[in-house]
Amino acid sequence: MQDTTLTKGPIGKSLLRFSLPVILSMLTAQFYTIADTMIVGLKLDANALAAVSNASTLLMFFLFISGGMELGGNLLIASRKPVCTREQLSGLIYNLIFIDAVIGVVMLGIGLAIFRPLLLLINTPEEIVDLALLYGTIYLFGIPFQMVYDLSREILIGCGNSNVPLYFVLFTSLLNIGLDLILVSFWGVAGAAIASAFSQLTGCVGVLIWMKRHLLTGRFQFGLLQAEYMKEIARLSPPNMLQQMSGAVVTAIKQSLLGTLGVTAIAGFSCASKVSTFLLITIYGTAQSLVTFIAQNNALGQEERIRSGLRAAYQILLSLTAVLILVCVLLNRPILRLFSADTGVIYYGSILLTWEALSYPIQVIRHVQEARLRGRQKMLLYLISSISAMTVNIVSCVLLVPHIGYSGFYISTYISSCYALVCSVLLVRYARA
Repeated sequence: MQDTTLTKGPIGKSLLRFSLPVILSMLTAQFYTIADTMIVGLKLDANALAAVSNASTLLMFFLFISGGMELGGNLLIASRKPVCTREQLSGLIYNLIFIDAVIGVVMLGIGLAIFRPLLLLINTPEEIVDLALLYGTIYLFGIPFQMVYDLSREILIGCGNSNVPLYFVLFTSLLNIGLDLILVSFWGVAGAAIASAFSQLTGCVGVLIWMKRHLLTGRFQFGLLQAEYMKEIARLSPPNMLQQMSGAVVTAIKQSLLGTLGVTAIAGFSCASKVSTFLLITIYGTAQSLVTFIAQNNALGQEERIRSGLRAAYQILLSLTAVLILVCVLLNRPILRLFSADTGVIYYGSILLTWEALSYPIQVIRHVQEARLRGRQKMLLYLISSISAMTVNIVSCVLLVPHIGYSGFYISTYISSCYALVCSVLLVRYARA
């Protein structure tokens, strides 16, 4: 396994070399979710696009639970790898995968039972409820495989291997897009959901086979499940799950507010949000790599190396941010035309994309501060920073959107971003006191 050395050698080069595959993996993974939207929007109509948007909003609840396990597993592996044997590492990985698979099956059952009521709860327009339910139901059957697949990739990244996860994501993304192009033409939104579920199944099987050959020792047995590992997983993963879940709550509430503005506003908001998320992955990926960097060096007590890594991360991130702002401000309409030819959709999307881009520098500083908390396993402080910022964002939206309309969304982003910056800086200082 080709691992990048994060605990010695040139800091800037090591962090950049490790970050690039992580960023590319996240970009590629996000791209095939964008591909669903693009292909549905261009091959079908605004109703189909809005249906996929609303269904995807609810699916985020399940995917963010998966995300909590991923981030918790990544941090646990990164902090243990420098100081444990291969057998101990293998046992920890088996524990992580087992718990994640069980949660995935539970999420499937819950999702099938409550998906339609949730669609009605977020004010899904009546004319698209059945389409959204069809897409969501099919997608849910791929959730257990997607959870194990995503966790396994994060485990590899925590071990210092960011290249192999990239190869898997490239393969599954190309497979998903290819199936989308074929199946959407025949089965509409159902075809898009089938393409996603099958791609995740394929990726899950492939990465487990790779890990078995290169990383795991022996076969899985229930005797490998250990209380010590369970406690560590329970300590690190739930805060990340809560943070990820809170993001889904924010999106669901925003979707509910959008329901009063019409299908065109929903579609435009969805397209702009997907573009923004895609672009911000360069920031998220670098921040996540910084967490792994801090965790590994913290395990060895290398404080000066951590400080140097923070300086290098700021240089990388602020340079990226300048490019992202230019793209959002100057190229928003050409980008949005890739999703829809509807002028209303493009209008709503371009407004959101342009104004929210101006908050990116503030978000960069906030994410670095939170990476410091996560890398040192200050999970409660990280949770306070993240959830309180999301709370400020959603309260602002609820108060502003009914009174001033669509602009309330990006004004709320400014308010919550400024709050999050101050809060995260103060919490980092508190952790160091």
